[in-house]
Amino acid sequence: MASGPQSRCSSKSCRAYELGISTVSDTSHHSGQRAGSLSVASETEIENDKMTDISDPYLLSVCVPIKIDGDGVRWCDELWAKDLALHIDYIKNLTVACPRIFAAPSKTDVSLNNSPFNRLKFVDLPSPRNHLEAIASFPELFSKMWTAIRAANIVHTGFGGWPISEGWLAVPMAKIQQKFVITYIESSFWRSVPTGTKWYNKIRALVIEQINKLCINIANLRFFTSSAYANDFLRPNAPRAYVAPASWIDDATRLSDSQAIEEWSKKSGEVRLLFAGRLTKEKGVEVLLDAIRGTNLSNLSIAIVGAGPLKVACENLARTTAGQVTVLEPLRYGPEFFSLLRGFDAVIIPSISDEQPRIIFDAFSQAVPVLGTDTGGIREVVETELNGRLCSPQDAEALAEVLLWAAKNRSALRSMGLSALNKSKKFTHRAMHEDRSNIISKRYADFLQETAFGRGITRAKK
Repeated sequence: MASGPQSRCSSKSCRAYELGISTVSDTSHHSGQRAGSLSVASETEIENDKMTDISDPYLLSVCVPIKIDGDGVRWCDELWAKDLALHIDYIKNLTVACPRIFAAPSKTDVSLNNSPFNRLKFVDLPSPRNHLEAIASFPELFSKMWTAIRAANIVHTGFGGWPISEGWLAVPMAKIQQKFVITYIESSFWRSVPTGTKWYNKIRALVIEQINKLCINIANLRFFTSSAYANDFLRPNAPRAYVAPASWIDDATRLSDSQAIEEWSKKSGEVRLLFAGRLTKEKGVEVLLDAIRGTNLSNLSIAIVGAGPLKVACENLARTTAGQVTVLEPLRYGPEFFSLLRGFDAVIIPSISDEQPRIIFDAFSQAVPVLGTDTGGIREVVETELNGRLCSPQDAEALAEVLLWAAKNRSALRSMGLSALNKSKKFTHRAMHEDRSNIISKRYADFLQETAFGRGITRAKK
């Protein structure tokens, strides 16, 4: 159950790493670290290009729903199916607890009744549409979660569910039952509190934050997509914290070096920039629109791809720009999307939260650099002048300056894009799971050894 090679590393070069603990004195605030923060200087890389099998009963509790059609066949989104298939590669006794919806599948859904998914076991949780339904179905949710955890040795959960987060039940229940508990933070939607938010919504966001922090801090193993999340959620001197940036790209998706050079040779005329994502305040779309209004669009064209409540605002702005700004319909994630992506000079990511958008590595895999905001999840990967440029979040003027710079510097964008492609080679979807399997296997073995001579653990049957 070795974790693979371990070495010192810089967070921007590591594929996955363990955060060592270093209590920073109050006099060192000029360095950007708070007192008692997790020290960047003590990161240890965990990297192995092989998955380590985990055979003990493993419960994965997620908020992503599955569909059950009229014939009782289970279906899920194709991207969730892709991720599940990699879980199955190393988790040999996997049960998935998730909301279930009775509905016909869409054209892009994948059947879970076929191999390799027929090896999975499922716990069908209620899928409430509002708070009243959540209250009514809570006894069912509680009972099913308790029973499912009782049958597992390892319990893995996140905090994305609404209106009751799956982690709020999974973590304390698993701790009570003396199971090995894993938490994972890749986004923090509850933190999005735009200007003008009602006072009771602000209070709700604070309550959610504190509950999530409590659950994360009592877990046995914690994964984060950025060290910024780790510093925010963990108490000082908290061990067993790992950072593993999220990526969904594959070797087949990524351009070769020669293909990248060829694609860049085709780029001429106006510098073309792309925003692709949900058209919401949280994604920084309003900041982007303000930046565009303050930018001279000569030698620059911007495409906005996505859907959401701000789509009309995007379309209204586009109509005033004489074709320099276009709004396109969302594309299915896959070859069509990557073909579109590689035709641009850079991707704009004006996020205002600390999440780490998947499109960072999508863009890197197509030799396209990132123009983004200096938030925790983005600066973990994007390095100014090397594979992109960063500016202050929620600052339309600063973003406008970056757009103007891009309009005049295609050659620099090309160099950044080729550097980004090189970085993407080690950050694949499979590599993410390889690292995770080794970390979990090692930490679970440590847990079993510690508890065997301590309070003990009631192990479920394999």
